Amino acid sequence: MTTYALAPAPVLRFFDNNGNPAVGGTVNTYAAGSNTPLATYTDSTGNTPNANPIILNFRGEASIWLPVNVAYKFVVADVLGNQLSSTDQIINLSLVSLYGGTDTGVTNAYILNFPSPLAPTTNGQVIYWVPSNSNTGPSTLNVNGGGATPILNPNGSVLGANQLLAGQAVSTIYLNGIWQLYGGSGVGVNVGTFGAETPITSAATTDLGSTPGHNVQILGTTTITSFGNSAQVVAPIYIGRFSGSLTLTNSTSLILPGGNNIQTSNGDAFIAEYMGSGQWRVLVYQYLAATQATSSVKAADTARLSTTTLAADPDLSITLLTGQYSYELFMLFDSVAAGAGFKFQSVGTAVDSRGTSPAVADGLVNAAAYGPKLESFVGGAISYATVTTSADGNGVRYRGSLLVTTPGTFGIQWAQVVSTASNTTLRAGSFLTANLLAQKSGSSGPITHIYTTPGTNTETIPAGYSTLTLEIWGGSGGGGNGHNGGFPTFAGGGGGASGGYSRTVISVSGAGGQTIQYTVGAAGALSGNGTLSQAASGTFTLTTMTANGGAAGGAAAAGVGGTGGAGGAASGGTAVNQTGNAGTAGTAGSPGSIGLGGAGIPGINYGGATGGNGGSITTGVVGGVGVVAFSYN
Repeated sequence: MTTYALAPAPVLRFFDNNGNPAVGGTVNTYAAGSNTPLATYTDSTGNTPNANPIILNFRGEASIWLPVNVAYKFVVADVLGNQLSSTDQIINLSLVSLYGGTDTGVTNAYILNFPSPLAPTTNGQVIYWVPSNSNTGPSTLNVNGGGATPILNPNGSVLGANQLLAGQAVSTIYLNGIWQLYGGSGVGVNVGTFGAETPITSAATTDLGSTPGHNVQILGTTTITSFGNSAQVVAPIYIGRFSGSLTLTNSTSLILPGGNNIQTSNGDAFIAEYMGSGQWRVLVYQYLAATQATSSVKAADTARLSTTTLAADPDLSITLLTGQYSYELFMLFDSVAAGAGFKFQSVGTAVDSRGTSPAVADGLVNAAAYGPKLESFVGGAISYATVTTSADGNGVRYRGSLLVTTPGTFGIQWAQVVSTASNTTLRAGSFLTANLLAQKSGSSGPITHIYTTPGTNTETIPAGYSTLTLEIWGGSGGGGNGHNGGFPTFAGGGGGASGGYSRTVISVSGAGGQTIQYTVGAAGALSGNGTLSQAASGTFTLTTMTANGGAAGGAAAAGVGGTGGAGGAASGGTAVNQTGNAGTAGTAGSPGSIGLGGAGIPGINYGGATGGNGGSITTGVVGGVGVVAFSYN
């Protein structure tokens, strides 16, 4: 039903203590709870303030207009100045909603100019308006020249990308110096909804935070190493799916399930969490094919003749992810000619980190028990020279495990042992099935090998790891000798420098058993240079990394301190190449001072040696040995 309200008094009338109009009386207006005068106005424009005190007319009336949502105290007196009343907390309450139109500013700096009865900084005012541009991050709003004021979420956080969308109305409320957004695009940190799916093209850095919502479809085939850093931790969850095949690269900034790279396929889906500072964790990865191709059963017979060339069976093939599986292969087969035999071997793109897969075999072949025995059809063929000619007369079962480091297909290829112009048949009912036991790295966890013995050696890459962080530091230089000028006078030797530092991060997925050559640099002797550390290709291809040793500090002479050594240079690293820190010079005097060795450069899994200090009245200090560190994930 329609609601009606009593009309307010168009003018205020005051009465004296006898009930007569307070003709010539006064009304003093103050800020509520104080004696601080506060202006009122003669009409609705607010352009002309009343006198304070206000003089009542011959009917005891006055036209008193108040700004909305501002509290007053009124003190009323008669014509002789006798107080008639004092009333505090007089407020014209109003929920003020205004339409500000379309902004005229630029991206992230929005401007509104429109007629308004309120000052731009009036607490509680609500403005509906339309952005001209979608925001890309923290934003401000300038209303009627009041100055650029931050727009924040209700929780006090700055805006994320696309919380303001071009052409879509938003609402903001002014509260204590900021504009609070409480009606934006419907996505992002202020609401937390995922929004409609938005396509984004794959790139090395595929910035999920740049999309309007938290629901993405990743297009293309470019390898992804990062999901970017424009997302916000106040709304960190994103969902997505892939439209094609690409590689997600596991790293400290993109942490994938099990610590392995992932080869995506059309329709695969994921849930990812942004942890701040450009770091992401994929919480869930769902392969579209994971539940569709882990079992395969022959529905019809397959017959072959006159061939000893292995060929893939049309039915017995499954798709495997990165992880650890148990599997079972069961085959029923026979041949018209017993001497044609039957041979088979694995086929497919999935890679077991061991290069083989021992299995327990048992069954019945040529009317005789076969096994139980341990053998493998992965990486080598198994042959039965003579088989029973009766239908379904031979049956074998293989049960084993697969440690898959490269995902792909896994199936069976087969042929006759001796080419015979009569059929050899693999029968309907044969099957291949695999059960995913764990989807993680084939190792027990990250491992680090650190070498500090000078010389050249070989590192063998362990199986089951996807990423290698390789760090090298050159040996540091020794300190220079001091010069004794007779107590307490001496000249200090210069400090030796630290060696250079180089770091490479590289994929070693499927490289188990391959080798890398490395050299650990020697420490600089007294007044001697440190020597270089190096890493280079063995059977594994690697851009040569070099970290030169730090130079020795200079020897002091009479009245002259030794010079500080220069830091060793570094090259070849894909992530870091940093020159070592120089040593400081010694000084001469009574007493003089020794030069200090350059500080060793810190790394991720170890740190470089500091250079040797210079000597005072004796020899300096030797430098430190180089370091080579291999860390696998």
